[in-house]
Amino acid sequence: MSKEVKAKKKVVNVNTYESLKALYYSGKVKPSLNKIIVELEKNSENLDLVLLACKGLQRTKDIDKLSFYADIAIKLAAENAAGYYYKGVALQNRKGKEQEALKNFNQALVLDPDNTIYLKSKASAHFSLYTDYHLPLKFAEKHRVKTEEGLYKVIELIEQKENPDYIEFLTVADVFMLVSKGIRAKKYYIKAVDAYNATDESLQDKNIYKDIIKAQNACIKLMDKIIED
Repeated sequence: MSKEVKAKKKVVNVNTYESLKALYYSGKVKPSLNKIIVELEKNSENLDLVLLACKGLQRTKDIDKLSFYADIAIKLAAENAAGYYYKGVALQNRKGKEQEALKNFNQALVLDPDNTIYLKSKASAHFSLYTDYHLPLKFAEKHRVKTEEGLYKVIELIEQKENPDYIEFLTVADVFMLVSKGIRAKKYYIKAVDAYNATDESLQDKNIYKDIIKAQNACIKLMDKIIED
């Protein structure tokens, strides 16, 4: 294949990715996912599209396909943390696979140590093991400690940032809910909405915006219930 043909193919791949990403960000998850899968059948080596497929499959909770495309991402780019993260998510949703999930989250964090989404997911996997009643108490306690360490590290990393983005504000708000600090969570959900509205339109993922509003409403409802009680 000539250099000219390769260059043209690369431009086509970029344009295809950007158009499908825009469709996904518009909130049309399943239509975009269907088109992404079709494109990947033509070109399974487009890493950006593979990871976009993983993002959509995580949202639709299609765990088998998520695991499949995560494996492809790892094969295409073993140095890319996202593939291991998505593999960890897939494994985390399979009973008894929490330890394997942790191995993948750990590898993702080796490659991207301060990624707060990866840290939060790893903490979630530790929490699943902590609440596993079949696990001996001494091992369960270790997972409780690691859960807390992970969650508080997420808080520390995001609160140290000068300008967190809307995804980071959502992440830290969710963490504050997990550690039962509703007032601080509410503050960060508001910041997440403000940051989303201030973000360039091309970077606004409406799926995440829906997550913010849903979580914010749940937080307010919980706080109102506590006040009533």
